[in-house]
Amino acid sequence: MAQDDGLAFIKDLVDRYTREAIGNPAEDKARLWLGQIRPMFQLLTHTRVADSNVLEQQVATICNFIQGIGGRRMRTLFDFIVDLLHVWSTLPMAQEDEYGISACELSLSVLATMIDCNTSNIVDDNYNQIVKQFEDHVEGARRSPDDFSKLQARKHLQYLWRRLGVGDALKTEAEKKVPVTRAEFVMRKDLPGVLSPEGPRHDNDHANICNIRILPTHEEITSKRNEYLPTTDSSLFHTPGITGRLDREFRLLREDTVGQLRDAVGIQLDAMRNGGRKNDRANRSTLRTYAYEDATVIDIDFDRNNGMDMVIRFGQPATKKKVQQRRDWWGISRRLQPGGLVCIVSEDGSVLFCVVGDNTIIAHEQKKENTAQDEAERTPKRPSLADDDVFAYVHLRLAEVRQNDIRQVLEWFQSVGPMQHRCLVEFPGVLLPSFQHTLMALQQMSKKSDVPFDDLLASREQTLTLGVNEVEPPRYTTRPGFFFNLGCLATDNTTLHHSPQNPLDPEVLSRHSTLDLTQSSALLHTLSRKLALIQGPPGTGKSYTGEKLIKALLANKTKAKLGPILCVCYTNHALDQLLVHLLREKVKIIRMGSRSKAEELENVNLRIVAQSANRTKAEKSSLWEQRQILDDLVSSITGSIQSLASCHTLGSLRKYLRDSYPQHHKAFFGGQDENGWEEVHRDPGQLLKQWKHSGLRVNSHPRNIDVLRWSDLWSMTHSERSLLYEFWIRDQRDPLITQIMQKYEKYQAAKVEREKVSRDVDLRCLHDAEVVGVTTTGLARNLDLLQKLRCKVMLCEEAGEVLEAHTLTALLPSVEHAILIGDHLQLRPQIANYDLQSTNPGGAQYSLDVSLFERLINPLHYTDPRLPFETLETQRRMHPSVSELIRSTLYPSLDDGGAVSEYPEVSGMKKRLFWLHHESPEDQESQVDPMTTSRTNTFEVEMTVSLVQHLVRQGSYGPDDIAVITPYLGQLMQLRRAMGNLFEISVGERDLDEIEAIEAEKLTDEGVAAPPYKPPTIKRTLLKSIRLATVDNFQGEEAKVVVISLVRSNDANRCGFLSTSNRINVLLSRAQHGMYLIGNANTYRNVTMWAKVLGILEKNGNVGKELELQCPRHPNTPLLVSKADDFLRVAPEGGCILPCDRRLSCGHSCVNRCHHENLHNAVKCLEPCPRPKRGCQHPCKRVCGDPCGPRCNEYLRNLNIILACGHIMSEAYCWQTQDPSNILCKQMMKKTVPGCGHTVEVFCHTDVNADSYRCGKMCGDPLPCGHNCRSSCYQCKERKDGEITKVNHGICKQTCDRHYTTCQHSCTQPCHPGSECPLCPAPCEVRCSHSKCSKKCHEPCPPCAEQACASSCPHAQCTMPCAAPCDWVPCSKRCEKFLDCGHQCPSICGETCPSTKFCQTCCSDDIKAVEVDFIFMAQYHEIDLDDDPCIFPDCGHFTTKSSMDGIMDMKAHYEMSAEGNPTALINSTQPFSMDEVKTCPTCRRSLRSIARYGRIVRRAMLDEATKKFISWSTIEYSRRANELLDVQERISKSTIPRALPQNTQPSKKKFVQGRVKPLQLIRDWEGSNRYVEILKFWHGLNAFINQVKQEEQPFHRVGDFVQHAARQRKLEGDFAFDETRIQHKGYLQACSLLLRCETLIVSDFMEVRKVLANARPKLTLDFSLQIKDCKTVAGLSKATKHPRQEAEAYVYLAKFYAFSRALIAPAEDESSEKMHEAKVEELKKQALDCLTTATELTRQYSGQTQGLSAEIEATKTTVNDGVFYNSVSAEEMRAVYAAMAREFSGTGHWYTCENGHPFTVGECGMPMQMARCPECDAPVGGTDHTPAQGVQRADAIEDISRGMGRMGIH
Repeated sequence: MAQDDGLAFIKDLVDRYTREAIGNPAEDKARLWLGQIRPMFQLLTHTRVADSNVLEQQVATICNFIQGIGGRRMRTLFDFIVDLLHVWSTLPMAQEDEYGISACELSLSVLATMIDCNTSNIVDDNYNQIVKQFEDHVEGARRSPDDFSKLQARKHLQYLWRRLGVGDALKTEAEKKVPVTRAEFVMRKDLPGVLSPEGPRHDNDHANICNIRILPTHEEITSKRNEYLPTTDSSLFHTPGITGRLDREFRLLREDTVGQLRDAVGIQLDAMRNGGRKNDRANRSTLRTYAYEDATVIDIDFDRNNGMDMVIRFGQPATKKKVQQRRDWWGISRRLQPGGLVCIVSEDGSVLFCVVGDNTIIAHEQKKENTAQDEAERTPKRPSLADDDVFAYVHLRLAEVRQNDIRQVLEWFQSVGPMQHRCLVEFPGVLLPSFQHTLMALQQMSKKSDVPFDDLLASREQTLTLGVNEVEPPRYTTRPGFFFNLGCLATDNTTLHHSPQNPLDPEVLSRHSTLDLTQSSALLHTLSRKLALIQGPPGTGKSYTGEKLIKALLANKTKAKLGPILCVCYTNHALDQLLVHLLREKVKIIRMGSRSKAEELENVNLRIVAQSANRTKAEKSSLWEQRQILDDLVSSITGSIQSLASCHTLGSLRKYLRDSYPQHHKAFFGGQDENGWEEVHRDPGQLLKQWKHSGLRVNSHPRNIDVLRWSDLWSMTHSERSLLYEFWIRDQRDPLITQIMQKYEKYQAAKVEREKVSRDVDLRCLHDAEVVGVTTTGLARNLDLLQKLRCKVMLCEEAGEVLEAHTLTALLPSVEHAILIGDHLQLRPQIANYDLQSTNPGGAQYSLDVSLFERLINPLHYTDPRLPFETLETQRRMHPSVSELIRSTLYPSLDDGGAVSEYPEVSGMKKRLFWLHHESPEDQESQVDPMTTSRTNTFEVEMTVSLVQHLVRQGSYGPDDIAVITPYLGQLMQLRRAMGNLFEISVGERDLDEIEAIEAEKLTDEGVAAPPYKPPTIKRTLLKSIRLATVDNFQGEEAKVVVISLVRSNDANRCGFLSTSNRINVLLSRAQHGMYLIGNANTYRNVTMWAKVLGILEKNGNVGKELELQCPRHPNTPLLVSKADDFLRVAPEGGCILPCDRRLSCGHSCVNRCHHENLHNAVKCLEPCPRPKRGCQHPCKRVCGDPCGPRCNEYLRNLNIILACGHIMSEAYCWQTQDPSNILCKQMMKKTVPGCGHTVEVFCHTDVNADSYRCGKMCGDPLPCGHNCRSSCYQCKERKDGEITKVNHGICKQTCDRHYTTCQHSCTQPCHPGSECPLCPAPCEVRCSHSKCSKKCHEPCPPCAEQACASSCPHAQCTMPCAAPCDWVPCSKRCEKFLDCGHQCPSICGETCPSTKFCQTCCSDDIKAVEVDFIFMAQYHEIDLDDDPCIFPDCGHFTTKSSMDGIMDMKAHYEMSAEGNPTALINSTQPFSMDEVKTCPTCRRSLRSIARYGRIVRRAMLDEATKKFISWSTIEYSRRANELLDVQERISKSTIPRALPQNTQPSKKKFVQGRVKPLQLIRDWEGSNRYVEILKFWHGLNAFINQVKQEEQPFHRVGDFVQHAARQRKLEGDFAFDETRIQHKGYLQACSLLLRCETLIVSDFMEVRKVLANARPKLTLDFSLQIKDCKTVAGLSKATKHPRQEAEAYVYLAKFYAFSRALIAPAEDESSEKMHEAKVEELKKQALDCLTTATELTRQYSGQTQGLSAEIEATKTTVNDGVFYNSVSAEEMRAVYAAMAREFSGTGHWYTCENGHPFTVGECGMPMQMARCPECDAPVGGTDHTPAQGVQRADAIEDISRGMGRMGIH
């Protein structure tokens, strides 16, 4: 209907048919109503439609369309309905509905829906007129028997009038009431907001609570005026009726919760401003806070579910130095727990409330130390509270997501200007959801004021009501013929009917059900009142009555159309108890909220139920759309936050200045000169830093920023520079912040929409339930959802303990029957602010702690309504002596029922009820935890613990039977700590069966002498043997025996919490069998109720300074205790001090004191075991109390037992000799495992032939990846009958270990067959005596440029530069220096002297015995060092010179003398001329520090550098080529501007020359940012060309160093190399890519030119430099045999010819026409010739020129037809570039083709199939691991670099 066709139907229905029917007969009107209008109205008001979030927008569209422009269509439609109602009585429909009240109710329901679809409707006068007409008709139909429709119609009318602002105008018959005028002195009340004579107190002070922010604002925090707080007197409310009541509860609840936060933050703010001193305001604050200094926002993240996440850093408050100590401190203190409320306070007065995020952690898990490499590669840790020594880190989320708060966070994140001191304030224990949702719910309710029973809750008229108000029955019971069938409550199948009109006699119900008389009366009256109150004194069965009520309502649910029953409780514990009972009665329930501790309710939680529910197609579609929107927004916001995070960086500022202030950019960072050269600074930010921190420091006021923006930078003062710099940062930051805020607003809207759709499933699940359970806080959180549930019945448990604000939020608009069950004489609602409590003389005027339940029973003013209530009067919990305490004080009509008078006496005690009086004072405040205001009493702690121990030792009570109650949390913690360390012996009922089963299992072994049976016992802490709670948390609970520690004992007789009768009532009514109070009676006697209680106890002799115990075995033994130590003296084990006279189960006597049977059963008999062993005569060596072992463990020697295997056993245990067949032979044997064939050494008895035997040998099978399997054999192979049946080696998890092509390292990644190895991530190990390389291993590093080589000695010296191979002949003489010991150095001349421990004379015997001559196998002490000195590498090993020279193959590099010493160089070293380089023969470690082998070392360094250069240049080219493809795609997708005006902003004239000139002319002519990105890429590519040119290659640079040295000084050696060895590929690739970039720009320009030619001036472009470079690249490529680059050069040359041809200016006259045509044809011919050459190259070298054929064809089209486009597939080109990159990345072996082009072959290192050189197409591949003819393995590159790695020479 919300689509065009449906709206057209509505238009015709109203504008045509309705108008036509107005003048027609009544029968025509009826047909139109029945056939079209009524079905449409029923559809719009159907609950499933009205409550659907998915259909919400469609319903609003239909309603707005029905209303029409100015309300004309709505007026037409409803005027027709009113006209129909006037003639209704004449129609046949009147037989069923005489007055048309059903049509009236349906129409009003539609109006109520329509009025909420548009905010302006509430001021539309059309609604007033229409509603008034319907109101008159409803009043005229008061005689209609359809009471239900009348009540529904009145409900809709009431809601409409409220929404229209008129108020409740329903005319109802009411008894005459006498107006009351109170004679009293009333002080002027300072009203809120604008109603105050002094004006609003602050920016959050409003008369309407809907405008008040939940959390306090800065003005509110700093305001000196008191807040407006409404009193209990409703006549003084500034707004009347239910709105005033909601206003009062909102303001008082907010003051109780938020008011404390406001004051605490104000105190902290004052302290920050006053230098840490706190004012008087701090002394009045009762809220505990923690403050953390120097809070800083260091990072911001964004999450789809939680939104903005801030990381706050602050000073580490924990003074502990060690990490573990800090972890313990944060863990124990429980600070900054997830969900906790905090506030960031800045010294400038800014405040920001936040919530601690769930991802806040105390510390990271401690793991074992990893290797250095693992540490380097490990991802950064998430910030935590305890890991850092100096700072702690916490994650925060905004408490209220408002635009100003978001801006505040982002500005703090990227602050500009002086740093502000900020403090993080924590409010421990304050959880925002505990009050936020309730306050928001009250605001929402106040907007519509649609609260049921408002006439009873808050009447608008201040009148005196005599007596108790009469309460009408629920609306659903007014249907004709309705009655409650209560047969479900009957125990004898009696038919029981009840209705408000014909009530059932309570005695009848009591007689036929399990309810007593008062319970029956309460149930029946509750069913007859729309607002029912049931008071249940302790033990009278409030919950039981509530369950029966629910059962009765559910039995009549269908008849009454009730929908789900809403059960509301204040606490999760009370809600769980109620729902568990209902669940056990097979009631279909759903629990809302996630804080349930009842396992039984886990599967009926709404979250779990909704997850398994099916969604509709529309819901799935909507959810998917919203998720997509959210994902896009999250990605966009994250990107904006990242941009914001970098706005302070140099790069960001540089870009900003370049775009906004180019003159400033050029001043700091340089620019292009007139020739197009880019000015480059070594440190780009140096000038900016210098400018920022310099400048004249004067006291004058800086110039305006508008002036500074265009002023000379260097003439500014220091303050002006700071001002301008801050402006730059802020100018970058603020637009980003605004952008994030706008996106955040969209994110919130999208999140709300997603939540709406998700809630439709929840709503369907709730509709299917019979009972929905929720806490008051959960209800407020889900108010929108529950309002759509349309519950008619709401039941609230423990209503006397619920704040009125919480109860009001539970009164949903749909509720017709509210049931409040509680007891206002027990605990009142808990509030934090004592100034608002009714017990405080100053707070009685507010009485926030008075519940709605109590207010309706005992109104505070005569004008307030007093409602009838029912009281349950039969208690079934307490023994009469206990119940007498509350019967005589609070409940005079309370009866004792059931078997309470037959309760047994308390075991171990003389009396069941006693007050142990003492006068030990409570602990002083200094003894109490300074962070708490609670109280403790050490004497009572000790006495309580001792008494509980005594009771537990009786063995008569389980863990739930004894309860210890105390009013103070501090005392509770002391008791918990004391009882947690004490253990008692007991038997738990739940554990008894399990323990007996375990014990029986132990005794089933045959041959074991069983000890006599004794009942099992267990050990548990005293704390687990009882229940421990504060009095406030024990309401609704009960226990057999209750021990109460009253705590307070002082001379002032102040009893604190226990001065109110409510709390005393709860305290005294928890015990069933007995109760014991420990406290100072004098302290409590001044309280009226305590005085009465003490009087009753004293009358019966139940008060005294000594408590009398009773021994269960010796009841006449007097046992009196007055202090804890007395228990040890008179009843040490729970009995008495007499010896135990009972026999143990084994027959021996018990040696302990008198004790209970539990302790007696736990006694372990220590007498020797008398039980005999079976099968031998050896005695049992255990004590009697231990069970005998199943076997005799006596060890026997000198035996001669021959086993079945033939081996002889001489020693064995007794049990083994009894049956030798059970002995397993432990002789070790070698056996062969069948199947795998492994030989294993196992015990003789091990059967390796069995299929179950698991071979533990290493598998060793070769894997497809090339590794050998290292798993155990049994893990890979399955055997059966001696054969391998299945082999599965799994995934290889070994390290790859393939050698890299460019260095000596191996791949350290896990095995990855089929994929390339990543680039080597290790740090580069190239170093010399002057410096070392700081790059990664795979990056090329420049050779050392130092001119002096470190290789020298007194007799000779190398004259070459450091990077060149040495030209000296190493000295072979012994070093003439002396060690510190005074003996001559044992090393060779020119090497570093070793430590004195290697002195041949002084060294140890171990060193002298080292074998150092590998030829003659001589030891160190045998060597003549003068003849053959030793060489000492860094590794610590050493050998003789002759041995090391042999290992290093010196004869291959030097002419050698007869003595084996080098005398001259053999030849000048050539590239790749070495075979191998050896390493230390002992450890294979580095020999790089040995100067003697410097010639070999330098040679290897050059070869390795060349490999790196080749690999790096190829990979970098591939990356840039792919980047160019990306840029090309973005340009092609961008829209061509349509004749836009050229940029006319004034700019500085730029003179550009060189190749870039035509490109920049194109950019300026086009006039937009179309070519900015690709020109930036061009400049980067141009820089890359300079990096790969010939002069930058390692051999060439070393050659330059040598030539430079030759010019400076005369060299003895030379450095010659073949120029053909220089690699040209990288340079040619870069040049070709630059040409490609230029052709892309010009090609796109030619298309743009067609659109803008008429709107732009004529443009002349000169491509002569590009054409020249194309020819140069083509020539060099041909000379070096690189056909791909040659073909590309010809293609680009053809393109530039085509560009030049297209841009030739047309002939101006006929004389120049022929010349013009000739020039055009010449350029075309040249282009086609180039393409012909390129085509021939692609034909000849098809493999090397892959991807060029399509480009050649496209270029031909351009040349012939003048169409400029790029038709080459980007995917094809990417594949080509990827293949190039793979050629020199990863691992493998190096080869060179016959033309000198290097290439690599993976794995084994030899080609397996015939292939071609990837550069020149020469044959490079062979077969069977054999290379083709002419292909040589680059051993020099590969072997030398690998050997270098083993040596460590770089």
